[in-house]
Amino acid sequence: MSEKKHNIRLLLVDDEEEFLASAAPALEKRGLEVVTARDGIEALKKIEEQPFDVLVLDVKMPGIDGAEVSRRLRKEHQDLPIIILTGHGSVPQAFEASKRGVYDYLAKPCDMDVLAKKINEAAKAHPIEPDEKANSGKGVDIASISVLIADDEPELLASLKTVLERRKMIVLTAQSGSEALSTLSSTVVDIVVLDVKMPGMDGIEVLRRIKSDYPLVEVILLTGHPAVENALLGVKLGAIEYLIKPPDVDDLTKLIRKAYKHRQEELERSRREAINNILKKHPE
Repeated sequence: MSEKKHNIRLLLVDDEEEFLASAAPALEKRGLEVVTARDGIEALKKIEEQPFDVLVLDVKMPGIDGAEVSRRLRKEHQDLPIIILTGHGSVPQAFEASKRGVYDYLAKPCDMDVLAKKINEAAKAHPIEPDEKANSGKGVDIASISVLIADDEPELLASLKTVLERRKMIVLTAQSGSEALSTLSSTVVDIVVLDVKMPGMDGIEVLRRIKSDYPLVEVILLTGHPAVENALLGVKLGAIEYLIKPPDVDDLTKLIRKAYKHRQEELERSRREAINNILKKHPE
């Protein structure tokens, strides 16, 4: 358990330099790895540059306040738990629109032992890197999954790549259908997460070609423009499921596990068929 605590990476965000100067070393003494930011913009930049397990966020800051930081993170970093620090009792109401992902609220000044305990609890409740327990009963070694994400939105690609790599998946990206097909021609991929609407070759055409040339590669469709026709056509062409953009990270992870398990079953069935055919041609 002590190793787990030392592995927790915390981003501590507050515009009060005195608080950062005292809180950061105090939390490090309690076994946490602490990075600090003095405002919301600096916090968002650091989150894009490196992974964190927990965010401790002050509400009142110049420029982008805590509520706005939380709203932005809910779009692209849904798995990052947030602990709100505030001297203002009405903060839960202010954060109602971005409630999801807010693990707890603490009043300032806060006791460092209490804060450290909350941080450890938040990290355990929202593990960024799933452990053996998270995979138990699923029959899936998530660390062995190779995922190709094809989307023409660079921000979404970067975000999904980060959160899936935190889950120890091997993640490749492509910004077009032709690039995705080129990657598949040279690299072994288990799952393709494929945007429907892309310039040039759209996702439906890419899906058609994948299922023609790589029938055992599973495909999950992403769409920002849900349409029954595309969903039905995608399933008919062999997609295992489709999700609305931006996808919920937990939902996407579950679908990737499901798709990978189905792929492994199909690979095993194919191997058995090949062995049976050889035995039939060469009976004892």
